[in-house]
Amino acid sequence: MSRQNMIVVALGTVALAAWPLAHASAQSGDALAHAENTCVVHGVTPNTAAFDTCVDRAAWAFEHGQPAMAGQQAALVRDANDLCRSYGIASQSLGYRQCVNSEIDRRSSTHAIRYMPYEAPRRVATIDSFGFRYDRDGNLIDQDGYPIRAVP
Repeated sequence: MSRQNMIVVALGTVALAAWPLAHASAQSGDALAHAENTCVVHGVTPNTAAFDTCVDRAAWAFEHGQPAMAGQQAALVRDANDLCRSYGIASQSLGYRQCVNSEIDRRSSTHAIRYMPYEAPRRVATIDSFGFRYDRDGNLIDQDGYPIRAVP
C-alpha cells in the first residue's frame, strides 16, 4: 500500500472509532440525582427497567433546565409502567421494555393539526377540445373549480 492509502485508512479507522463518542449523551451527576429523586417521588420503583427509562428521560430534562418536564416524564413512565404490569408481562423481559417504550411514545406524541385557510374555487373556466378545464391563470382545474395542476 502506498503512504497515501495508509493515511486514508488510518484516518477512517479513527473516525469510525470516534463515532459513538460523538453521539453519546452523558448527564451530570446533579441531573442524575435529581432525576432519581423525581422518579422515586412519582412512584417508579428503583432497580427496574421502567426506573432506568424514567431516570434517563428526567435527567435529560434536568440537564436542559426543564424541571417541570422532568416531572411530566416521570409521571408518563409511571403510567406506562402500570399499564404494562397490568398486562402481566414479566418486568425483566424485553417485551416489558418494549411495552413501556411504546406506551411512552404513544402518550407523548403530539399531533399538530394545522388548518389551512379556505380558498374559494375559481369559477371562470375555459374548456379545450379534449375536455380539460383551465382557469384564467392557465391552471388545470377539476369540475368544481379546484386546481389540479398549477402552472409554474
